[in-house]
Amino acid sequence: MGGLTDRAWLRYATLFVLITALVTGAVIAIGAQGGGHLAANRDQLRKACDGALPYGDLERLVRDARPGELEQHGTMLAPGRESRSLLDCSLSWGGGNEVTVHAEALVSDVPQGMETRQIVGPGPGATFTAPGTTGRYGARGAWLVADCLGGLDGRVRPTTDLYVTAKVTDGSAAEAGGADATTALTGFRTAVHVANAITRTQRCGGPPLDPPARVVATAPGQGGAGLTGAAARRCDWISPSSVPGLRPGAWATRGDAQDSPSLSACTGDWDPDARTGAGMAPREWQITGVEAASWAGILGRSAYDSYEREGHVPGWGADEENRLVAAGPDGPGTDDGADGPGTDDGAGAGGRVDRVPSYLTRPQLALWARSVCGGRVTYHRVSVLPRLRIPDGETVPLGPKRRAALSETAHTLLSRYLGAEDGWPKTAGCRDTKVLGEVEEWH
Repeated sequence: MGGLTDRAWLRYATLFVLITALVTGAVIAIGAQGGGHLAANRDQLRKACDGALPYGDLERLVRDARPGELEQHGTMLAPGRESRSLLDCSLSWGGGNEVTVHAEALVSDVPQGMETRQIVGPGPGATFTAPGTTGRYGARGAWLVADCLGGLDGRVRPTTDLYVTAKVTDGSAAEAGGADATTALTGFRTAVHVANAITRTQRCGGPPLDPPARVVATAPGQGGAGLTGAAARRCDWISPSSVPGLRPGAWATRGDAQDSPSLSACTGDWDPDARTGAGMAPREWQITGVEAASWAGILGRSAYDSYEREGHVPGWGADEENRLVAAGPDGPGTDDGADGPGTDDGAGAGGRVDRVPSYLTRPQLALWARSVCGGRVTYHRVSVLPRLRIPDGETVPLGPKRRAALSETAHTLLSRYLGAEDGWPKTAGCRDTKVLGEVEEWH
């Protein structure tokens, strides 16, 4: 029995030595490959970027293979230094997993497209909005705008507007085909978390932003999908029944899907796929498209400046007297622009006629107004887009009757927009509205 016990003991001892050697070898191998950094990398995530990153949202991206690489600067980190940024921070863990954030006090326009069609249709590629957040997620990550009523430090000029961007890269998602809803939501939540950290540190006052719980895809054909309640009906007021002068038939509407307290945009287009029967093609000068948008605070200034650079705000463009060319000897026009091409290419003695060139993709008549909405100066812009077929290199005449018909429809459109029960101006409590003037966007 004693011999058997000795042999069993020897086997167990040999097995123990073998296991110990294997474990030691594995530890050495992992160390040689750069592992063992998970705990330190998690601790770094908690402290990086002045503690402004959302640990719970980003923890899944942290890797063990190597130390995290951190680059950061900005007046939040070094208050005594001059910098254009409140915070610039990048943290990566290898394998394509990385987060980059930027925050600045805006003293000029928002560096994003603010024109109506840019908001509703931001371009190719996967884009998302987070309902309740003023911003968007696209190829460059998420961006948002937040208020700091108490004023932001770090810039010579005082400002109450905060601009934050956040790009979160998930290596596994990138290999699967680029940004998805999960990555977009993480980007938005990161930007919101950074904005709240800054406004809290700067004692801005006011409630923090709510971290979004979901995102909405805004690719063509998907805009607004997933919105509920009044936000889903924000553009439903656009129809020939509520706006006389629009092309009869079915209309397709799209909204910006942001459900933002600072911005809203709607577009409406006559839907050719919904027509039934023959002879339904729109006639020349019939209105087959409309736009309606509102921008509050810094967004209003940014949108107005964007249109102003193109000469498309009231008081710009061709002079009222010089833009019109005296009518020739063709005689008076007889068409009011509502029933077809007609002959309204002149206005007879003393009449004047404008010319619309072929190089314009979508000539339109816009109407601007200004209100106070939610305590902030807000700009509104609506426009009507007539159906035109202009041969290359040529122009078509626009006489006073058609011009007056476009104006009447634009003013009706603005009235309906401001008064729509589920529309943005009504829900934002806009008051003290002043019509600023029309803009002929065909010069």
